[in-house]
Amino acid sequence: MATIDGKNILNTWKMALLTGSYDSLFRYPKRKTVKYTNYAEVDGINPLLSKFETEPRKVSLNFFIKHNSEVDARNTIFDFFEEMNAVKYRTMNLENGLTHELRYDRTQRLRAIRLFDYGDGGTTFTMDFIEDAPAIDSNITSPVGGIRLKGMYAINGVDFGDFGIHPEGEIGEVLKYPDVKDPFFDGRTYDLETRMLKHKEITLKFWINSDSKQEFVHNYQAFWNAFAKPGRQQLYIREAGGTTEVYYMECTSYKVTWIDKPLARFSIKLCIPVVTWSSGVTSIYTVLEDATYGYLADENGNILILN
Repeated sequence: MATIDGKNILNTWKMALLTGSYDSLFRYPKRKTVKYTNYAEVDGINPLLSKFETEPRKVSLNFFIKHNSEVDARNTIFDFFEEMNAVKYRTMNLENGLTHELRYDRTQRLRAIRLFDYGDGGTTFTMDFIEDAPAIDSNITSPVGGIRLKGMYAINGVDFGDFGIHPEGEIGEVLKYPDVKDPFFDGRTYDLETRMLKHKEITLKFWINSDSKQEFVHNYQAFWNAFAKPGRQQLYIREAGGTTEVYYMECTSYKVTWIDKPLARFSIKLCIPVVTWSSGVTSIYTVLEDATYGYLADENGNILILN
């Protein structure tokens, strides 16, 4: 059963945690804003990725309490509020295989349910908490189980299917040609001799399936750890015909069906600093060479000498 600071919430407060709470519990945290340089004369951006840090995450928990009267409901909810609002973190084990350290933020959406004009009733309410550090074990990096549907995506050489993950929906926005940068301007004239491309931010939609809750939680953590690290990560996209470098930005949605074999649909937002394909079919990598010998050169054809 779900516990808070070791107390069973059903036995202690006659409350039950509603399943919609798992959506915010599993939603990956947002990455702190990445600083970068963006020059008109080069493609894309140059992000500073030496550290990986996340924003505190808001967790909304939905509760149901059965009561004999409105007074009984108010008293129980007030007692619960007083305990949640105590100093330090609340340690929550909410039957999802993870232990969350949460601090109380606010109570919202309190709604009484009366089936009759008298007798027993119930109340649903939502409490918001803040999780400063995600309840994810950084040592879990290798997926287990997985699904047979593979070959669509891979992260750092590991197929998404190994995590039990498969893409959902259209991929057109991923493959769309990136926007063109404004040309370099020296204060008097625009340089129209070169055309540089902007970086891309893409949102990928997936579903994740597992044979057990334990496998689901394991792969949920392993998939996060594949992105939650410094530097650029290697993302293979079959439709793009190759691999490109990305970094994680945020999880834009997470919807969980928490049954014997849990299923979730979720979306993650990634940044491609420099797009390495110019169409939705072919992956193109450009190496600048001088016209005579084919040696590595700069944009003006001057041979580069590497020490």
